[in-house]
Amino acid sequence: MKVLFCSSEVAEYAKTGGLADVSSALPQELIRQGIDCRVVMPLYKSIREKGIPMKHVSDISFLSGHGISSGRVFAYEHTYFIENNTYFGRDGLYSYAGKDYPDNLERFAFYSRACIEMLSLLGPFDLVHCNDWQSALIPAYIKALGIDSLATLFTIHNLAYQGIFNSSAWPILLLPEEFLRPDYMEFFGNINVLKGGIAFSDMINTVSPSYALEIQTPQFGAGLDGLLKSVSHKLTGIINGIDTAVWNPLQDRLIAQPYSCDDMSGKMQCKKDLQKRFSLDQGDHPVFGMIGRLVEQKGIDMVVDVIPELAKTGSQIVILGNGHPRHEKELLKMSSLYPGQLGIHIGFDEGLAHIIEAGSDFFLMPSAFEPCGLNQMISMRYGTIPIVTSVGGLKDTVEALGEGDNPCGLRVSSPNKDAMLSSVLQAHRIFTQEKQLVISMRNNAMKKNVGWEISAQEYMHLYQKIKRF
Repeated sequence: MKVLFCSSEVAEYAKTGGLADVSSALPQELIRQGIDCRVVMPLYKSIREKGIPMKHVSDISFLSGHGISSGRVFAYEHTYFIENNTYFGRDGLYSYAGKDYPDNLERFAFYSRACIEMLSLLGPFDLVHCNDWQSALIPAYIKALGIDSLATLFTIHNLAYQGIFNSSAWPILLLPEEFLRPDYMEFFGNINVLKGGIAFSDMINTVSPSYALEIQTPQFGAGLDGLLKSVSHKLTGIINGIDTAVWNPLQDRLIAQPYSCDDMSGKMQCKKDLQKRFSLDQGDHPVFGMIGRLVEQKGIDMVVDVIPELAKTGSQIVILGNGHPRHEKELLKMSSLYPGQLGIHIGFDEGLAHIIEAGSDFFLMPSAFEPCGLNQMISMRYGTIPIVTSVGGLKDTVEALGEGDNPCGLRVSSPNKDAMLSSVLQAHRIFTQEKQLVISMRNNAMKKNVGWEISAQEYMHLYQKIKRF
C-alpha cells in the first residue's frame, strides 16, 4: 500500500507540539512494517536554514482563488517539502510574536491544494492520511475534483484547534459554494476548516479511544459534538506511541548517566544532576517534574495552587514550559519564595526535557483534557511515575494505583485543587514510607509497551478497512 502522509509539522524539521512527534515516528514505523509511506509538509524558513541536502523534484502550479498559484517540491529521504516563500518563507509556523498569521487560511489552502498535485507527481497512491486542520482541506479538494479512486483518513490530534476563519475569505479556497453549509464547513457564520476533514474523509480517527468517545459529548466536543456523533460510524481512536529510540534511558546521551529497568542506579545520578542544574537542595527528596504549555488545559493552575502545600512536605518541583504570561510570572515569583525547592525554566529546551524526565521521581500531568499525551508515556519509559487525570489518552495509557494489578501511575480523581493536592501528598507518602511500592511502580512503568509497533499495525488495519469500502 502507498500512503501520502500530510502534516504541517514533523519533528526532525519543524515542531510546535505533539503533532510533529507523531508525524515523525508513525510514518517511520509504517515504513518498517512494509507500507510505502511518503510524508509531505511545507518548506518553512527554519527548515531552509538547517541546510538539509534536499533534492529538487518538480515545479507545481494550479488554479487557486487568486489565479495561478505555483511552488516547488523538494525531497529528503521519505519526506517531501512544498516551497512557496510568500507563504512559508517567514519566521514561525503559524504565528509570530504570539499572534496567528492573518493569512493562515490562504497559506494552508495552498499547502493542501499542493498536496493534491503531489499525487500526480509521485502517484498512484492508495490513501491520503491528513492530520489536523492545516491539512483538513485536502479531503474537500479531493471531493471537489472528483478523485474517486483515492481513500482518505483524517486524524484529529486536538479538537480545540479547528481553523476558523471569516466566511468572506471563502473565494480564496476555490471550493464549491455548497460546501459552505452547516453540515459541511459552515460554523456559526464562519468557515471551519476542520469540519471539512470530518465531513469529506472516508474515515476519521483521533489519538486515543477515550478521546474518540469524549469528543462526541458537549463537555469535550468544542462545538462539534453533534457532527461527530452523527459520523460516529466512521470515527475511531488509536492511541499514540512515542519514539523509543529517541526516548531510551539506556542510550540517552542527554542525561547524566544511562540506566535501565535492570539497573536503576543511573537514575539517582540523573536526579542529582537535575537538582544541581536547578539549584535544588541535594538529598533524597521526592522531585516532581512538569513539562508542557503553561495553560489551563495542562492543569498548570492546579499545580500552582498546590506548590505551597507540597513545598511544606520538603518535596521539590521542577517546571519547564511557556504559555500564559500570568502563569509564567506567577511561577517565577514563587521560585524566589521557595529557593532550593522550586526550579523554573520558562521556554522550551529539548535537552532539559530529557534531564527532567530522567531525574524526576514523579511527573505532573493533571490535564483538563488530553487527546492522547506523550509525556506520561515518556515518563513511564524513564521510570518516572506519572500523576494524571482520567481523561483521553491519560485514562487509556496509565494504569493507576488501585486500578489494576500492575500500577504505574497515580490518578487525580477530578480536575480541582483538592484532588490534585490529595494525589501529590499520596505521592510524597509512598515515596517516603513505601519505597518498595515505588520500585514496583517504576518497574511496571518501564516494562509498559509505549512504542509505535502496535498502534502502527492498527493504522495499517484501518487503511485496509478504508480501501475495502
